[in-house]
Amino acid sequence: METSSGRRAFAGAVLTGVCAVGVMFAPPAQAASPKAKLVNTQTGLCLTIAGGESTDNNVHALQFTCDSHPSRQWFLDDMGNGTVQIRNVQTNKCLTIAGGVSRENNVPALQFTCDDHPSRTWVLDDQGDGTTQIRNVQTQKCVTIAGGVSHENNVEAVQFDCDDHPSRTWRLVFQGG
Repeated sequence: METSSGRRAFAGAVLTGVCAVGVMFAPPAQAASPKAKLVNTQTGLCLTIAGGESTDNNVHALQFTCDSHPSRQWFLDDMGNGTVQIRNVQTNKCLTIAGGVSRENNVPALQFTCDDHPSRTWVLDDQGDGTTQIRNVQTQKCVTIAGGVSHENNVEAVQFDCDDHPSRTWRLVFQGG
């Protein structure tokens, strides 16, 4: 006659084996997306979302003093093929260009729900000097600060030709965690 302690020992051994197999064949953990402040080379200010809080679509991106507010930080979500989605840490919305298709200069950059539209996808073009141009996949234009020279807070981010003006480049200051 089998004892209840024997059955418990057997059940425990089976459960341990099942758990071990589950661990052995579990899919690898997905690496967290890097998080960075995007600091404009010309102005020294950070890319953020107007007001820093709203999760609404079409809220404009602009420059602001680089501080610890999470809206000044962005996840760089690898989309493959050398492209990323740039997703705001505070709002969880993606950087895009208003309307998503215009190739005109000075079209505003804003936040929008992250989806597979190419206007929400970017190429980070390393300039070889510690700076990066952020080029939109759909429009082939770079994110810059309107006018390119103001050091004031709340100046709007727009798209513009990817030329050698320092306002078209950004330093990616990676953040821990």
